[in-house]
Amino acid sequence: MNTANIFPAMMGAFGLVFILLIFILLAIWIALPFSIFGIKDLIREAIEEQKKTNELLKKLLDKKSGVRSQESEEETKPSAF
Repeated sequence: MNTANIFPAMMGAFGLVFILLIFILLAIWIALPFSIFGIKDLIREAIEEQKKTNELLKKLLDKKSGVRSQESEEETKPSAF
């Protein structure tokens, strides 16, 4: 078996796969900006919702800490008995 004849045949197949891979990467590279700009509004909406959630959590935490401070004040008051 002569390996000198197999090598050029394999290079043709690998070259074809390499060119196909380059075209696929080129197509992805061209489509990438459109997908980024398309998702930009969704990211903005998610950030706004996250800000609203953080505000609600802060209100709940403030309300809960207010209840705790009232409970601790009632515990420290001397009883009338």
